[in-house]
Amino acid sequence: MKKRKHITKTSYRKKHSIIYYLRIYTIAVVVGVLVFATGTIFVKPVPCANSKSCTSDLHQNIKNNTVGMFEGHTVVPPKIDIASLSLQNVLGATTSQGEKHIYVDLASQTLYAYEGTTLVMQTYISSGKWGKTPVGNFHIWEKLVATRMAGGEGADAYDLPNVPYVMYFYNDFGLHGAYWHDNFGHPMSHGCVNMRQVDAHALFNWADGPSGNTPGTAVSICNHFTAPNSCQQDNPINQ
Repeated sequence: MKKRKHITKTSYRKKHSIIYYLRIYTIAVVVGVLVFATGTIFVKPVPCANSKSCTSDLHQNIKNNTVGMFEGHTVVPPKIDIASLSLQNVLGATTSQGEKHIYVDLASQTLYAYEGTTLVMQTYISSGKWGKTPVGNFHIWEKLVATRMAGGEGADAYDLPNVPYVMYFYNDFGLHGAYWHDNFGHPMSHGCVNMRQVDAHALFNWADGPSGNTPGTAVSICNHFTAPNSCQQDNPINQ
């Protein structure tokens, strides 16, 4: 007759404890995978124009006598002197009235600035080439005389000090001057709206930032724009 193996209480408890913790560990792993998968499907990442500044404070940053980099080339930024900035010759100061509104037509790469139904500026811009410019209706939430923008990777990396006349309208997407290229009328940005420096300066002086409970100047990014206020938007971002 076979002799039955004697199992002590200590060995039984030890075996039971190992199985218990293995079950807990397995459940925890499965739950973690499900949470990650659900977050990946349903939680969309916040769109960002400048990958090295998107999660940091977006503040005025003036660095004169420095150099920048764009598409592997060294670029020389403009010197910014706040004390000498002119706020004269504001667009529409003597001829227009009505609410201010900025429209960007991605199809024609053109920016239009209106006061009521009066056109006060029309100029070529450069919207997103390496990253999409967000389509939707926004308001300027911050105005900066100049700041540093950086992002991209490898051959696409850029680091640009003294980006002038910045008007942020959605996260770190903004209207601003560009000194590193002159290919306006064609997409050239990582999501922002690039302008000639002289045009950005004029628009900066004209546009309003937020004040108290009053939002800044309205900005509409359109797939197609028809004057004076028809803005076609495909899958716009809702704010």
